[in-house]
Amino acid sequence: MKQSIEINKSTKGITLIALVITIIVLLILAGVTIATLAGENGILTKANQASEKTKQANAEEQVKLAIQASYGTDAKINMNDLNTELSKIEGLTYKDNPISDTNKISSLPDKVKVDGYEVTINADGSVTVGDTIDEDDNLGTTIEGVTIPKGFYYVGGTKATGIVISDHSEDENKGTSWEVAKTLKGNQFVWVPVENDADFKTYEGYYEGQADSQLDDCEEPYANGYVNEGSEYNAMKSSVLEHNGFYVGRYEAGIESASERNGNSGIADEVVIKQGKNTYNYIGWADSNDMTNQTGGAVQKAKEFASKNGYTFVTSTLIYGVQWDAIMQWIDSGYKNEDSTLTSFVADSTGKGNYDETENKNSWKGTLAKTGVNADYAVNNIYDLAGNVVEWTMESYDSSARITRGGSYYNTGISYPSSKRDGTDPGFINDCIGFRIALYL
Repeated sequence: MKQSIEINKSTKGITLIALVITIIVLLILAGVTIATLAGENGILTKANQASEKTKQANAEEQVKLAIQASYGTDAKINMNDLNTELSKIEGLTYKDNPISDTNKISSLPDKVKVDGYEVTINADGSVTVGDTIDEDDNLGTTIEGVTIPKGFYYVGGTKATGIVISDHSEDENKGTSWEVAKTLKGNQFVWVPVENDADFKTYEGYYEGQADSQLDDCEEPYANGYVNEGSEYNAMKSSVLEHNGFYVGRYEAGIESASERNGNSGIADEVVIKQGKNTYNYIGWADSNDMTNQTGGAVQKAKEFASKNGYTFVTSTLIYGVQWDAIMQWIDSGYKNEDSTLTSFVADSTGKGNYDETENKNSWKGTLAKTGVNADYAVNNIYDLAGNVVEWTMESYDSSARITRGGSYYNTGISYPSSKRDGTDPGFINDCIGFRIALYL
């Protein structure tokens, strides 16, 4: 028994202090190991970064190869070949869908998505790769459920009276009054709500107080138009229905120059959508009467507007006929009835636009005005939908003309109200023809 007790006394144990020290050392070692693996400069972090860079480089390389295979003998990129080559890249999407006959790139610059990376194809054939795209990146703030795209700022207004946005930060929350509008610095747009999908279609305009009868001769998109006219229309319509609306230029297209345009001005002037500017008149729908030609006129300037101004999350277009009619219906819900009973602005724009109300055909007394110079000519925060200059749209008339809307200062408000259609040769220019730009998300 004594021997047993002595043996037990000689057995050594771990003290509490030693245990604590051991635990601390183990924690330090664990921390060092975790930092080495997952820290900011850790092995796992570096591995993930390397993987992302590899994916990004792969996306860039695949698009570059597609571009190289698309150059023609004229040393220019052939758009049909480019779309074909891009469609071969696994997982590539354009406007969130695979490239197809109805979903093609029609002009550069433009963007595609590869493995979650946004790849911009520039006009010169170079590419720029952005970070991975958050699907909600284009959703900035919202006002009454209306998206204010990133890069734009809420100026004022409501969904009922017209939400106004600007691309200049100093315009934020300034308000929508005409006096304030004169001080704003950015290009401005107004949200047009489209709440009922079934109502988003074209309707007869008005002439001399009666519903007109032109729609049977009109077409949108024009089936024999330029390449991709149909796919562009479908992309616009899909966006409008998804987001329940679109943005339209608050003003007719204008220019910054203090000098008025003339018949020799061409299309070198850049477009602005601001109050008190000379109108962008003397511009055809295109540069010829060929309705398959989209260059040299209002349709080209409108499509280029977004990229020229660095807009990332919206697409710019010349306003479509269906969008014009959505504005008319927003102003007067009875517009879609086509029953010849309307007396509102859409059917009679007298006093709501810059017209020669004498309609003296032998001695015109009307004069062209700058954009948005009369507070009385605004409806739902949109100026000059009637009078001043008629405005090109994407709608066609028969197989030889494009539709203009809204009348000019040559006309009267009852003969040519805001909803009035007119077929005009695409290459025709004069002082009373301009255009208006729309944006969709």
